[in-house]
Amino acid sequence: MKFLTLILSLVAASFLFSSCASLTGRIPEKSADHVEAVNLLSSLNTKNQNLQAFKGIGRIKLWHNNNPGIDERVMWAGANPSSLLIVVLVSGHPAIKFSTDGNFLYYLDLTAKPSSFKKIRSSDACLDRLVSIPIRSRDVVSLLSGRIPIHKFTSAGLIKNKLKKGYILVLKKKWRGVIEKIYLDENKSDIQKVEIFKSDGSLKYRAAFETMQYIKGYHVPLKLVISNDNGAGFMLDIERYMADAAVSPSMFVLSPTGNEIRP
Repeated sequence: MKFLTLILSLVAASFLFSSCASLTGRIPEKSADHVEAVNLLSSLNTKNQNLQAFKGIGRIKLWHNNNPGIDERVMWAGANPSSLLIVVLVSGHPAIKFSTDGNFLYYLDLTAKPSSFKKIRSSDACLDRLVSIPIRSRDVVSLLSGRIPIHKFTSAGLIKNKLKKGYILVLKKKWRGVIEKIYLDENKSDIQKVEIFKSDGSLKYRAAFETMQYIKGYHVPLKLVISNDNGAGFMLDIERYMADAAVSPSMFVLSPTGNEIRP
């Protein structure tokens, strides 16, 4: 009898715990919601996939601790996956240069006396020295190409945006939670904003496509704003966008003299 009672207790406990698990609301990774989100991500990821290189001219505004900083003209060039060159101009002359060729990060400040030059080994350079935000060059190249940076995830879901019309793609990583949110319009076709999160759940940066334009059939930014919750950010107003631009590897390598090829 005691043995039978023990068996019945174990069965009841097993049923109870399985019932509790079913009430947690956890969505399996391969649920229909996950599959829909992944298919939508795949569709978004094909946008501008043939755009391999670009150049641009415009104006950049930077702020730090909510205080205005640089407000100057700027030139840039980029190539997949992470090659990037940014040249800040003052009175028409190069003042600050930042570049990465996928092997090194280069930083040249021509306003310092004497000029300051840095060369650091990096396969995916961080732009925090230039814009005070820990955004990687690969992400910037994607955003300037009109694409979204998609970070590694283990599950995805699609929810309605409760604050405004549209939807939000939510990407999660096991043991970390939400790592990325992608804000879409009502048709789930145009990207409005992307938010990338740190391992502790705080915001790393947000990138908003304020205005878009069509160049040679590509849907690319006209105004791009990247910021964080610590009062740092920058806005890029694009005056001229050159899609499928001719670039060379040497363009993304800086020298201490700053005499390399301009965009």
